[in-house]
Amino acid sequence: MNIFTNFLRGLSVVLPVALTAWLLIWLISGAEMLLRRAFVAVLPDTLYFPGLGIALACLIIYGIGVLLQFFFVNRFWSWFEVRLKRIPFVKTIYTGVSDLFGFFSSNIAGQGSRVVGVDLGQDTRLVGFITDNSPQAFSPAGEQRIAVYVPFSYQIGGFTLLVPQKKVEILDIPVEEAMRFVLTAGIQQHDEV
Repeated sequence: MNIFTNFLRGLSVVLPVALTAWLLIWLISGAEMLLRRAFVAVLPDTLYFPGLGIALACLIIYGIGVLLQFFFVNRFWSWFEVRLKRIPFVKTIYTGVSDLFGFFSSNIAGQGSRVVGVDLGQDTRLVGFITDNSPQAFSPAGEQRIAVYVPFSYQIGGFTLLVPQKKVEILDIPVEEAMRFVLTAGIQQHDEV
């Protein structure tokens, strides 16, 4: 029994590190390979050095962020996005990924949702994230409701609950910590300081 326990303990350390490293290497090498081709197509091969593709990717992403601040670029992107969302299968994937990244980027910028506990009664609470403080279209007349996103553990997806304001308690927990707790179903290693 002790051999199996030690194996599982070792696996719980090695597997997350290995999967994280593999995913990072896959993303970096894919971006490097793709952008190397673009770089060499425009400029001489002698100017290329390893890592230039990643630097170019970061520069392009930053440049797009800057360009989206301009009215005409933002307007064109909105026009393009509306048409993109009309394509049946693409709409589902694009909207989900866009909403997920929008959720996290708004939290990184400090203007995102807050972590809340939703009272389910019988001393039971769900951990969720406020996504809309006043969803008027979904609130019954005379009652203020809050949209709370509750993600599923170990997968992408979740529920959006429309909860009466009195059943929601703001928790003083960083969004990243709460998200890690929810996504791992509470099975997480506590960092020791």
